[in-house]
Amino acid sequence: MGRFGKTLLCLALVPGEAAAHAAEQGFVLLLPTDIYGAAGTATVAASMLLMALVPGRLAIGMFRPLRLSRTGGGPSTATSLASTLVFLTLVAIGLAGPTDPQINLMPLALWTVWWMALLVVQGLFFDVWRWVEPWSGLWRLLAVPPPLRLPERLGAWPAVALFLCFQAFVLVDPAPNDPARLATVALAYWAFTFAGMLAFGRDWLTRVEFVTVLFDLVGRLRAWHRPGLGLPGWAALEAPPDGARAVLCLAILATGSFDGLSETFWWLARLGLNPLEFPGRSAVLLPNLLGLAAAVAALVAVFAASIRLGTWLAARRGVRVPFAPAFDAFAIAILPIGLGYHLAHYLVTFLVQGQYVLAALADPFARGWALPPFDAVRIRTGFLASPGPVRTIWLTQAGAVVASHVLSVLMAHRIAARLAPGGRGMLALQAGLAGLMIFYTIFGLWLLASPRGT
Repeated sequence: MGRFGKTLLCLALVPGEAAAHAAEQGFVLLLPTDIYGAAGTATVAASMLLMALVPGRLAIGMFRPLRLSRTGGGPSTATSLASTLVFLTLVAIGLAGPTDPQINLMPLALWTVWWMALLVVQGLFFDVWRWVEPWSGLWRLLAVPPPLRLPERLGAWPAVALFLCFQAFVLVDPAPNDPARLATVALAYWAFTFAGMLAFGRDWLTRVEFVTVLFDLVGRLRAWHRPGLGLPGWAALEAPPDGARAVLCLAILATGSFDGLSETFWWLARLGLNPLEFPGRSAVLLPNLLGLAAAVAALVAVFAASIRLGTWLAARRGVRVPFAPAFDAFAIAILPIGLGYHLAHYLVTFLVQGQYVLAALADPFARGWALPPFDAVRIRTGFLASPGPVRTIWLTQAGAVVASHVLSVLMAHRIAARLAPGGRGMLALQAGLAGLMIFYTIFGLWLLASPRGT
């Protein structure tokens, strides 16, 4: 290990305060990542070559689900009311509880439990958001007929705009994990959403409220999705997204990528900052805001160019596919990459911050309580300095990235088989997107392995 590697290892082992904000990490990976990165990229490329040999009919059949009997929706009203009570309790803790974000349950629960964990649960296991969404229960209880209707031409674009505002708050705001500040913003958003539902009904939730729109999109990736069971992603392919949701699929990946990029030594060097003497988020507020906007715009533009290239190549083979439907349809194939990178990016933070969540439950209002069984929780981070656990973490992260890309390749092939039936032009239609996916495999693994300076 060279002098630079030893320096990084020492820095990684220096004790310090961990941040509750989801974007903060203090983990420096010191493994032969070139080997793992090359292997992961080769796996994605090999899956593309393999799919080139798979006929369109077989690609369509792969995603045909086993239809199951439709089951009841469950007590979502009762659980939504309970979730509202839990949310308001967290707001009270944020406003009146301890000011340390590592002790206060408001930032710990919001960033660690909701943003890091529940999104992954929604995409891999079951529809958790339907049970814990904190507006519908109270809205049904009041049973107030909505006096207004949302214009159809708005689509889900308000949800896209709110998602970008949320990401700006997460990644750019100087203190997104300050308990009182976070509680105020969260309560204002809850009230804004509930007022919208009273005025416009449930349409507000499914077209304006970005969390519901986001979780609904991600939930379509599950293998089990009412009322069927099949290859992950089958439900997402049943109904291609509209233009707004297609852009949201890209925005999920773009903002997640910039989240990782903005912490790297490379990005801080572009800003002229010493990565080992980070001056604080306020010093990079404007560059990060512009970088976030540029990341979203760049990915949308590159994705559009890759789809345009594919439609042009397909047209040269006598298959004409309109650009707009192809853009919307193929965008859903990007969604697994966004979820896979989300899981990989936040895995280390969750392993540490999850312990702080359990410890905070022992004394949520900082009154000197020791509520069992959480009073026995002790924060342990020694696993980050042991080669075995570190290797396991890296392999899990790399595996999530590579597996998500492979699923995206399979979904893209299925989409191409539908847009270009008969096989003519099917591979040409995917050519540009294939190049983009290989690039993102390399880029994603590089992000995971890059030293962090914030």
